[in-house]
Amino acid sequence: MTEIQKLYRLIPQSICKEGCADCCKDIIQVAPEENDRMGGYQWSGGCIFLKDNQCSVHDRRAFICRLFGTSEIMKCSNCIPERYLSETETKDIINNYVMIKKQQESLE
Repeated sequence: MTEIQKLYRLIPQSICKEGCADCCKDIIQVAPEENDRMGGYQWSGGCIFLKDNQCSVHDRRAFICRLFGTSEIMKCSNCIPERYLSETETKDIINNYVMIKKQQESLE
């Protein structure tokens, strides 16, 4: 299991209302590992993985896609997480992700 995948395990599971694509509307940054796993992320005015208002790479989605809707500071009215991450937990997880992402990018 990679370091990023370990971070994924810290994010509460969430159930999204059918048809919700609120987390798919903004350009995102992905770590090299995630880019490879998803098959190459590109922004074209919308997420290229959004098909018929559903994520076509849901099981391989990026960190921020997993985090959205599960945090007190990143709530989504269409998502019901197991619990909300506190602001401190969210910032800690994001900081760890950024550190890992930078390490991966320096190896490219």
